Amino acid sequence: MITLYDLVLQDDRRPSPFCWRAKFALTHKGLKWTEVPVGFTEKDKIAFAGSQTVPVIKDGETPVKDSWAIAPHLDKAYPDKPLFKSEMALSYARFVSGWVDTAVQPAMFPIVVADLYGIVRPVDQPYFLESRGKRLGTTDFADFQAKAREKGVASFRAVLEPARRTLREQPFLAGNHPAYPDYALAGAFLWAGIASPLALLEADDPVHAWRERMFDLYDGMGRKAKAA
Repeated sequence: MITLYDLVLQDDRRPSPFCWRAKFALTHKGLKWTEVPVGFTEKDKIAFAGSQTVPVIKDGETPVKDSWAIAPHLDKAYPDKPLFKSEMALSYARFVSGWVDTAVQPAMFPIVVADLYGIVRPVDQPYFLESRGKRLGTTDFADFQAKAREKGVASFRAVLEPARRTLREQPFLAGNHPAYPDYALAGAFLWAGIASPLALLEADDPVHAWRERMFDLYDGMGRKAKAA
């Protein structure tokens, strides 16, 4: 039995982009799991894994923390339907995941931060205010978001150009079929879409069409998430 420890916000919203990577990976492999919701301040729930952040999975008696570590663990423990079919595929997935972590999500965060704060559980809001306030240099998230959006949406779209060039030539980042690189980027879009109604993409953007395909995957798993 696999248990996934997943970040929870108000109204049972589950926005964590890293937890979405784990969910896509589990579904890709045809695995079933149960979920334990974890608030920002409920770190005691994942202490057994020596982790301060989600996702964490407990696979039988084996704890695995970090979305990247979870993926190769699943391939080793459950060889069918591999997430990484070769060393090259693994390296490409690592590269795309790193690009999403260091470029895409940091470009998203300033333009959705106030909306995200608005759906944090009241019990967790002081933690979010302090931790994200330190990161941004202000706790006035509404003003920060408004100023970021003046130029931030266009800047965010520019960050996506590597994906855009790839998706003009093929349906998924991984080729003709989705794989972990797609799951990494899709997780970021689910994070933003659950937090904010802001339109991040133009309708004629190849990334927009790809995002729609990703949300349709696995019986519309992404569309079933509570969106803003």
